[in-house]
Amino acid sequence: MTSNPFEPPSEPAPSQPPAPEPTYGQVPYGQVPYGQVPYGQPMPAPYGQVPYGQVPYGYSPYGAPAAMRNGLGIAALVLGIVGAVTGATIVLCVIAFPTGVLAIIFGAIGRQRAKRGEASNKTMSTWGLWLGVVAILLSIVGVFVFIHIIRDHDACVRRAVTQEQADNC
Repeated sequence: MTSNPFEPPSEPAPSQPPAPEPTYGQVPYGQVPYGQVPYGQPMPAPYGQVPYGQVPYGYSPYGAPAAMRNGLGIAALVLGIVGAVTGATIVLCVIAFPTGVLAIIFGAIGRQRAKRGEASNKTMSTWGLWLGVVAILLSIVGVFVFIHIIRDHDACVRRAVTQEQADNC
């Protein structure tokens, strides 16, 4: 018996029985269910998060920068403005002196912080410092003007002979 190599075999070759169909909820062997990671593989980052060891765009790998400490520069400018405005009025000139002193102190500290890189408002601190100087000068001038007005009033009242002249002072 010669066999033709192109003829199909007369007997079926031994084969493995067909695999049973997986039941509902089971995953066939070798496949990974949706949303799970194969064993030994790194876990993906949750939605909206950056994987460990990677830095998102726009951020420094060395951590967050230190927060700027601009509070004293702002306080110096506000106190300098308040001091300069109150120093320009005769009645409130006594308020201008302490606000001017505080503006100078806060402005000087704010400028030092800006030079060290701890603050970003060197110009604001400088303006606050100089407005503090102006406030002190205006308060001194205001006190002298106030004293001069009081002295002139007292001299006028002393020179008055009649009540009508005293009332005019």
